Amino acid sequence: MSYHGRFEQQKQPKDSGNQGKKGGKGLKVFLIVLAVLLALILIAAALGYWFIQNKFSKMNVVTLPEDTYVYTEATDEYTRPPETEPEQTEGEATEAATVETTIPPMSADDIINILVVGQAARAGEEANMADTTMLISLNTYTKEVTVFSILRDSFVKLPDYKGHTCGRAKFTVCYNLGYQWGGGTAGAMEMTNICLRDNFGIEVDYNFEVSFDGFIRMIDFINGVELELTQAEADYLNKDTLYVKRHIEPGVQVLQGMEALSYARMRKAEGDSDSDIKRTERQRKLVAALLKRFQGMSLSELNEWVDILLPMVTTTMTASDVTRLAAKVLPMVVDLKMTGETIPISGTGWGDMVDIYNDGNIHSVIRFETAQQKKLVRAITEAEVS
Repeated sequence: MSYHGRFEQQKQPKDSGNQGKKGGKGLKVFLIVLAVLLALILIAAALGYWFIQNKFSKMNVVTLPEDTYVYTEATDEYTRPPETEPEQTEGEATEAATVETTIPPMSADDIINILVVGQAARAGEEANMADTTMLISLNTYTKEVTVFSILRDSFVKLPDYKGHTCGRAKFTVCYNLGYQWGGGTAGAMEMTNICLRDNFGIEVDYNFEVSFDGFIRMIDFINGVELELTQAEADYLNKDTLYVKRHIEPGVQVLQGMEALSYARMRKAEGDSDSDIKRTERQRKLVAALLKRFQGMSLSELNEWVDILLPMVTTTMTASDVTRLAAKVLPMVVDLKMTGETIPISGTGWGDMVDIYNDGNIHSVIRFETAQQKKLVRAITEAEVS
């Protein structure tokens, strides 16, 4: 058809040539403008790619094996008797059905799960300890961020890893064992990912590890983080002469790096009956305060902050991952809403005292129903609603 069009144009009368020249000139201008725009886009893309590559060259990037393990259903040593549910009336059943039909059509592709570990190893130590473990689940469909604090005392079934057969233990030991058996941070991340998937159904997309030193410098760079302290929290900080070098009053205070670290690790302030739960609540408050602080930073401040932090971070995220995710997430940053939760989910775990290592020493642990946890957690992290 196009060839026929050109053939017919050749038969046009000569007096129509001026109109053809005008059309050709307009088309030429359009093509020049289009070429310039494309060039600008390519230059911007190249600069963006160079910028990301430059930033990520400062990080420690590790690669984990893909699908090298078989997903297994962890079984509980002890389970609670099933609770009978009250019969639904016709009205209640209708209401439940209505709620179910209004659930947004999300999928797992709309959710990004990032595991962040704050490790406590100092320079020269052979094995890293996971002092804090958080799962940041970003739902790009609902524009919500759920920050899960994974309780250290959770009584999990450790996965068999690198020829080692494991039983049940506290979750907090998993990262350390993976570090030793897997030859470093990649092993720690992999074993922890498997443990979380087997016990809670969590599928981690990306891992991040930040050291204590990195955390302190991150807070100091932004001149501290604003938090509201109770009297008990202020008293605890004032007793910590290692990290806190001044007297701190209750109320709204700006905590510097080492003070914020002491706050985040606080477990035994007066009134902390469930110390790990209170501790993780404080950590989520700290994360919320940091997000609020970052929203007010200029691009130059944010760029400088990133330069300081990145060399202290180890991650499985590549530069291409960041490019792809940034394009998806940045447009919705202003609208993001954050909520906090624990794993096991609040109100579903229960305390117990167990001789974990059969050595006569009793340890406090948190038990949970594996099937229940997977159902509750995956509803948020994988958009699975039964």
